Amino acid sequence: MALKLRVSLVFAFATSILTILVGFSNGIATTAILYRTLVSLVLFSVLGYICGQFAEHFLQQEVDKPEMMGQNLDIIANVDQEAELPVSEFKPLSPDNFENITLTQK
Repeated sequence: MALKLRVSLVFAFATSILTILVGFSNGIATTAILYRTLVSLVLFSVLGYICGQFAEHFLQQEVDKPEMMGQNLDIIANVDQEAELPVSEFKPLSPDNFENITLTQK
């Protein structure tokens, strides 16, 4: 069953039941309760159908959104076997090389 029909039926039956309950709790005449129930059933069926139509339209737009697709690229590094890498200047901290440490006090 379509979403708009489900929403319409739920709205209509919920308001009809509430109309009947409120009518009996207030002591309203049976014909008035039936009339009000029929009006609320029709009114909320139409309103629920319209709300379901908007919800279905919105959800369909969300489903139809195009996914971001690009090109698949293979990244290949051309490394010459003859080229040497530069020598690293990194020297780990040892007890012999404390001259690069600076002390600051605030």
